[in-house]
Amino acid sequence: MLPVIAHAIETVFLVTGVVMLIRCAFQYAYRTEKWHRLNVVLFNVQSLSSEEMKWWYAAMMSLMLGASVKFVSFIAQIGQ
Repeated sequence: MLPVIAHAIETVFLVTGVVMLIRCAFQYAYRTEKWHRLNVVLFNVQSLSSEEMKWWYAAMMSLMLGASVKFVSFIAQIGQ
C-alpha cells in the first residue's frame, strides 16, 4: 500500500511542477511577446518578473519534492 501512495504523491508533485513551469513560461511569453524565447524560463531566470518568479520557485519546489519522493521510494525498493 505504501508504494502506491508514494507513486501517487510523486506523480502529483511532478505533474504539478511541470504545469506551474508551463504557466510561468506562458506568463513570460504574454508579457514580452517573445514566444520563441521560452527557454528563458529554464536558463535565464533573471529576466522574469516577480509574479513569474513566484511560479518558477513553486514549480522548482514541486519538482524537487517529486524527485525526492521518487528517490526515497527507489531506495526503499532496493532495501526490500
